[in-house]
Amino acid sequence: MVHGADAAAGRSRPRVFISYAHDDAVHVEKVEKLYQLLRVKGGLEAQLDLYASEQPQDWAAWMRRQCAEARYILVIASPAYKRRGDQEEQDGAGLGVVWESRLLREELYRHHLTWHKKILLVVLPGRSEIELPEFFTSSMISRFHVRSLDEAGIEGLVRYMTEQPYRVEPPVGPIPVYNKRASLLHDPSASCVDERGTRARAEALEGSHTTGGGPAADLGGLTAAAWRELSHILVGVAPERWSEQAYLWSFGEIGSTSRAAAPYGVPAGDLYEWAGDLGARRHTPGDLPKAVAFAHALATGYAAGESPADRQRARQLHSWVDRWTDGHGPTAPLPAPLIQRPEATLTVRLVEHPQQPETFYCEVWLRTLGDGRPRRLQPPSSTAPLPVDLNDAKLLLEGSMRDLGTAALGKDGRRTEPLMLRRIEFAVPDGLLEEPFDQWEIRIGRQGRPLGKTHQVVVRCLDQRWGADHAARWTGRWKWLNRESGSDERATVWVEEEHDDCLDDLVGEWCETDHPACVAVAMSQAERGVAAALDAGMPVVVWQRQAHRGDPSVPPLPSLLQVHDVHELPLAVKQLRRDRNQSPSARASVVLLWDDADHPMTPDPLSDANLIA
Repeated sequence: MVHGADAAAGRSRPRVFISYAHDDAVHVEKVEKLYQLLRVKGGLEAQLDLYASEQPQDWAAWMRRQCAEARYILVIASPAYKRRGDQEEQDGAGLGVVWESRLLREELYRHHLTWHKKILLVVLPGRSEIELPEFFTSSMISRFHVRSLDEAGIEGLVRYMTEQPYRVEPPVGPIPVYNKRASLLHDPSASCVDERGTRARAEALEGSHTTGGGPAADLGGLTAAAWRELSHILVGVAPERWSEQAYLWSFGEIGSTSRAAAPYGVPAGDLYEWAGDLGARRHTPGDLPKAVAFAHALATGYAAGESPADRQRARQLHSWVDRWTDGHGPTAPLPAPLIQRPEATLTVRLVEHPQQPETFYCEVWLRTLGDGRPRRLQPPSSTAPLPVDLNDAKLLLEGSMRDLGTAALGKDGRRTEPLMLRRIEFAVPDGLLEEPFDQWEIRIGRQGRPLGKTHQVVVRCLDQRWGADHAARWTGRWKWLNRESGSDERATVWVEEEHDDCLDDLVGEWCETDHPACVAVAMSQAERGVAAALDAGMPVVVWQRQAHRGDPSVPPLPSLLQVHDVHELPLAVKQLRRDRNQSPSARASVVLLWDDADHPMTPDPLSDANLIA
């Protein structure tokens, strides 16, 4: 076979049609970059609807023609593509993908043995192969994972489509002729068989059963299919501080003889590699596989978390464990692991003083995972709330952060594992939503440092959650966000200048469903978009402070912050606040309202006695 440029000289360039869904602007931009790379760097005649739309089209005919004329069709995995390909989308939405998926089903029907050579399943950075429609999800069909959107990232695709395999089979040589073994009757010394060599070859054959990129099939009491399902949940998930508890629990409960066999330390890599390490260890048939125990313990740990991402991962792991136990036992319920997550959130609550401007009643509350109710740290529970200005409120917060070591004492007075402060919330009236709390310099160690560079800093709303049906909308959207993927195209909506005249219409539309759950406001008068989002009960709103919107060194919000996954927004904003590629004004410009409906804050006065003039 002739490969590469020599092969291309004798035929036309391969024509490639890209089939994808318009999940959001970020996903569309990734697809367009892939298209440009394939044409400019890959030398392929790639086709994309964005460029065809520059001219009027009969889109049904255009899509059928592209599928028929293309030598290759790239199917780009995404949540919207899966919904529309599986016919789970509401009528009238995503008609392009619905039509293309019908054409692709016809291709599978007509060419059921060879369709996979033409229809290539592609997973872009940040996506997963589970986001492909069901009729493409056979585990035996290859996927092309584009690890990065650059020339190196598309190499595997281009090599296949231009017939330039990385490995080319060498020519078959002549069959060798070997000497016959001498008879044992004539050479008694030949009876010494090299048993060590035989044993080494057997061990090499055993090792050849492993599947690429993961644990072996039927390893550690799990089938290859079970390992594959677990990889969809845990690949790329970084271990957290408490993950070691789950790893050790998979060997047995504390004090058991099996727990004594647990190794010192934990494996390297992500949580799937930890599971693979457990699967490679000795497994007695009939015992609970260590990887199943590990997943069960991880599910317990994630279920204790507050973030929507943690709770969603807990449900995925619980479902995976339930599927395994339904098929294999045990008949008794799995014991509940004791997993401690020493993570904390501080909430600074400020309520306006009715008679004194610039004065607030202040409380600082501590909320730890696993505790039923938050505890008030400042002022002490035996004293009334304090009227303070913002500088005094900062000092109260600083004192509370220093006292977290004392807060880590258990009910018996003994010190538990030190608390990790993940997030600081400011539950404030509307007039303080743009206060730069993230820029407060807090001195805990040797030097004061901006709060937003070391912690997730968010604001919460006291004024907009309890009137009319706002509470129902707010809690309904928060539950939806906990149930669905944060990267779901319905989770986030952008409000820009073009929407300024139709905000009332948007609020009316939003109030009809539990989504979106996040509004990103990119308007010059952001307060109008923020007010509309709060009136619709949005639990998550992100925008830029008025003080920074006219600064030429501050890019607009869509250029500064990509909302790929609502679940990850607190971390993404924290990373932005210490991004040295941005100007100090740009880093300080973003406000994130993250209002956890599972832990509501009422706007009631902190003390009736304080209202006496």
